[in-house]
Amino acid sequence: MNLYEYESKKILKKFNLSILNSYLVNNFFYLNNKIYKIQVHSGYRKKNKGVVLINNYFECVFFFNKWKKSCLLKKKIKNFLIEDFILIEKELYFSLFFSNNNFYLILSEKGGIEIEFQKKINFLKLKINLLLISYSIFDYLSNCFFSNNFIKKIIKIFYNLYKIFFLKKILLIEINPLIINNKNIFILDCKIIIEKKNIQNFSEKISFLLKINYIQLKGKICCIVNGAGLALKTLDCFCYNNAKCFNFIDLSGQINDIQLNKLFNFILTKKIKILFINLFGGIVSCKKILNSILNYMYLNFNHKIIIRIDGSLSNFSKKKLIKFKNLIIIENLNDCIKKCIILSNV
Repeated sequence: MNLYEYESKKILKKFNLSILNSYLVNNFFYLNNKIYKIQVHSGYRKKNKGVVLINNYFECVFFFNKWKKSCLLKKKIKNFLIEDFILIEKELYFSLFFSNNNFYLILSEKGGIEIEFQKKINFLKLKINLLLISYSIFDYLSNCFFSNNFIKKIIKIFYNLYKIFFLKKILLIEINPLIINNKNIFILDCKIIIEKKNIQNFSEKISFLLKINYIQLKGKICCIVNGAGLALKTLDCFCYNNAKCFNFIDLSGQINDIQLNKLFNFILTKKIKILFINLFGGIVSCKKILNSILNYMYLNFNHKIIIRIDGSLSNFSKKKLIKFKNLIIIENLNDCIKKCIILSNV
């Protein structure tokens, strides 16, 4: 489902992304020195004078007479967005989309209405990988002579958009342009395609996306286990102690490193108090999951991590993890459950 610009910006504003002040109208309304935009599903608005700067009353009358109840590329126009005028120092193109069970990022230092005529060399295209993405963006923008301050702000915008993807079930976010003005960054125009509601519930979608068995529950504790038997035993232990879990994640034997990184990045978007990782190294090697846990430990999160690991390469994994202060390793399952409950109520 393709959203209009004003609908897209409502979503972005809720996540504290910088957009300009705007007013939505469906009839004649005059404000001097403002940008007037027709609301239509088309990328050719500006070229067809559907985005103009209004300097006086007569220009405003002409604009509404031209577009009221008109069409652009056979698409009817019902609403208009009035937005603050701002000087543009630099325009960037930014796109995040989902294709073939993978997320992709496209970034270009040369945004604007001529973006389709830019050469491929001017674009950075990445398949999302938590270990490489920040460095790749930083490296690309550094070569385009952006300051470290701006690069950090742009990376922060990316992570906010990545969070929106999971929470709002979005297929595409396209920002063109992302503008720089007086040391500030604003989203000037954006396009969002959101997934239509279908029979699948949220747990089924996440399971399909991350190649895991995901069950959404209500509580403060997120559990990662491997194997249906271990998952049921863990859930029974929590139920016996009258504790509620936030969700249950059962890792499949076929899960790979990229899917594990996506999983931990997904957990980062959730408001939980405890992340309980209960693993037996058999179906999934402890060493395979170790790499993702180590990567996760260097991210910013506000919850405690309790780990119980046993089986193949578990001793090797414990030696690597024991140095982290915000991570607790416990051998006995019942002790893990009790510790999770105590810390979740603090």
